[in-house]
Amino acid sequence: RAAKDDCDLPELCTGRSAECPTDSFQRNGHPCQNNQGYCYNGKCPIMKNQCIALMGSGVKVSRDMCFTLNQRGKGCGFCRKENGANIPCAAKDVKCGRLFCKKGNSMTCRCSVSPRDPDYGMVEPGTKCGDGMVCSNRQCVKVQTAY
Repeated sequence: RAAKDDCDLPELCTGRSAECPTDSFQRNGHPCQNNQGYCYNGKCPIMKNQCIALMGSGVKVSRDMCFTLNQRGKGCGFCRKENGANIPCAAKDVKCGRLFCKKGNSMTCRCSVSPRDPDYGMVEPGTKCGDGMVCSNRQCVKVQTAY
């Protein structure tokens, strides 16, 4: 099989078995989507695609100022929950908490929440949060540290 995307690897049949080979992937931390992200468990999690999945087409990642709301620990801006309480992000980790998106040229900071799923609308693990940096356990850490 040919590689499906940047984080997939091609697989070849050996002819020794009727079974297809196991699907294999690039190592975690391999750059993907023109350096917009890093492979993580066979996928290339980037904020833009996460915004589209949450809010539909025509949506973009909000400006950096919106992500500073994650330092407040109020409303939808936080890094994680502990015993039902919102825990604010440290300044270096704001891109690893709640994901903020915008429609068109709007300046509004929009987020998605679900009372049933505390992780809904949060930046996905493995998402790029800076050059050579990825989100791991809601913290922005060096790729080498995460993987």
